[in-house]
Amino acid sequence: MFPRTVALVNSALMLSADTPLPAADIARAAGVAYTPALSALTTLEKRGLVRRSRRAGHEEFEANTHDVHYPMAYASALVDLPVLEAVRGQRVYAIYAYGSLAQPGGGTRQSDLDLMIVGDIKNRLTVTERLNEIGQRLHRAIDPFYVSPEQFESSKERGDPQVASALAGVRIMGSA
Repeated sequence: MFPRTVALVNSALMLSADTPLPAADIARAAGVAYTPALSALTTLEKRGLVRRSRRAGHEEFEANTHDVHYPMAYASALVDLPVLEAVRGQRVYAIYAYGSLAQPGGGTRQSDLDLMIVGDIKNRLTVTERLNEIGQRLHRAIDPFYVSPEQFESSKERGDPQVASALAGVRIMGSA
């Protein structure tokens, strides 16, 4: 596990793995100040997870998709997304990232992040708004799909393809 700032920077960078970004853009997407973001990028670079390059006289950073630890860093990026802040105050039992962005290097710039949120969500509008704020910072739409624990278990038993896809994705929190 990474320290919090490194984790937030890793999340912002990994979800933009197809595009090299300046440190300021990564800091903004991660929701952290520039200097701590640059320090986090240096830490990730030392670990081989980030590549630094220069274009038009400016430094840019991108995920090192060729590093053997890239799949693990990508999965950590999903787990470390601040989605728990978005569901604060709700009875959430599990959250899964699924679809194209649940795979290392998956998706395109236009891909949204699919989340299955299992719980008794009383205020879906507030949770959706909070997720939209996170998505705006990351320049990714976040598409939540809410199911109750009973619906989830019933769908799992029936072999529902959406639940199967969620279970094959990345568990952000909770148990299977």
